[in-house]
Amino acid sequence: MSETGPEVAGYIAAWRPVSVPAQAAALARLVVERAAPGGRKRANALLHAAARLADFAASLGLELVPEVVFHPSVIERFALAAPGLSDPARRVLRTSQRFIARRVVPQLHPADAALPRERARAPYSAAGAGGGAGLPGRGCRGDPR
Repeated sequence: MSETGPEVAGYIAAWRPVSVPAQAAALARLVVERAAPGGRKRANALLHAAARLADFAASLGLELVPEVVFHPSVIERFALAAPGLSDPARRVLRTSQRFIARRVVPQLHPADAALPRERARAPYSAAGAGGGAGLPGRGCRGDPR
C-alpha cells in the first residue's frame, strides 16, 4: 500500500458530505485514508462509495466498523438492494467498495484466484478468394466461375 500524499490526505480529512450522517462520513474518511488512494479524484470516488455503504449499513442497524460494513455480504446486499441507483451506478459503487475492502480488511477478501489463459481459436481457413468471410469469389455457392 502506498502512502497518501499531503494534498489527498487533507482533502480526505476535510471531506464533510451533507447527504449522509456524520458517523457514516467519519467511517468513510477512516477507510479511504487506510486505502491510500492515488489522487484527489480517486479519493472523492472512494469517499462517496464508502459513505453510501456506511449509510446503508447504519439503516440496517449494523455497527459502523470496517470489519462489519465492508464484509462481502454487506457489499453485495447494498449492490442488490440500494434504492434509487441505476445498474451502472450500482456496479461502480460495488467495485469501489470492494477495492476499499481488499485494502482495509484483507482477511475478509482473499485475492482472486488466477484463472488459466486459453489460446484463441485457429483462424478460419481461406476458402476461395473471399476467405470464407461471405465475400464473393471462387468457391462460394452460386459463383459461376
